[in-house]
Amino acid sequence: MSSTAFASIKADEIDSLKELLEKFGENSHKTINEVLHSEEAANIVEDNISSLLPFSNRNWKGKATPASQAHPFKSDNSELLTLIIKTKKTYNYLYFPDDGSNTKNHQGNQHFMKRGADASVSTIAQLCAGLLTDTL
Repeated sequence: MSSTAFASIKADEIDSLKELLEKFGENSHKTINEVLHSEEAANIVEDNISSLLPFSNRNWKGKATPASQAHPFKSDNSELLTLIIKTKKTYNYLYFPDDGSNTKNHQGNQHFMKRGADASVSTIAQLCAGLLTDTL
């Protein structure tokens, strides 16, 4: 199971976003989709998550580069108005410190994927607003 980043938007933010989208017309969803499916948006989310990744100092022969020092994410933008950040197969173990329970040697429930995605929302919203105002 891979770790996946989901950001949340509060109900009052949805109302103001709806008003903004109505103001910009029918093509606003295309503009927002363009931003969400851009490499820039994916990099923003990945960078915010990467800064929260745990670091273990463990090393052995054949061990892959630690996730905090590698590029452990891939983006999926196959759905309309959606940007999904997932871990690459080699780094699916990040599920355990992210959502998993605490063990003797590992601290779980860190939710770095969600926290990193949430930290990216305002920056990506600014990109969307900037592109929408440029298209007027």
